[in-house]
Amino acid sequence: MKRFVFHPTRWLLGLALCHALPASAADAGLTPAERDAMVLTARSATAEHLGLQQGPVLQLEALRTQDDWAFLTARLRDANNGQRFDYAGTDQHAAAQAGAKSDRCVALLQRQSDGAWKVVALAVGPTDVAWQGWAAQYQAPAALLP
Repeated sequence: MKRFVFHPTRWLLGLALCHALPASAADAGLTPAERDAMVLTARSATAEHLGLQQGPVLQLEALRTQDDWAFLTARLRDANNGQRFDYAGTDQHAAAQAGAKSDRCVALLQRQSDGAWKVVALAVGPTDVAWQGWAAQYQAPAALLP
């Protein structure tokens, strides 16, 4: 497993992109720190999924929460320039070149007993509704997932 490497400049760019869009109505009760923790957890899982030390920045589109569950949708952005993420250097590059990868990331997260968030399910670059069965599969609230 590759290690996540913390880069302050890229982290700040990531946070700026996270806050570039208004919070959705479903996450109105979250503090910015809670929202950032969820996004950074999903970003770390995305980097690991792609086999990268430094994964793409997640530009938050929507974050819905219910009880100890969260559903996040984001756009993948290049950590260096904020542009659309290029899958070059990953095992998914050929699929992306063929149009079989989107610039979207969706994640189902669950709050652990220590308060930390864990990614339960992740879809990086889905071109369909990858999360369709997640509520039943992971016993998450059905109303949480669109």
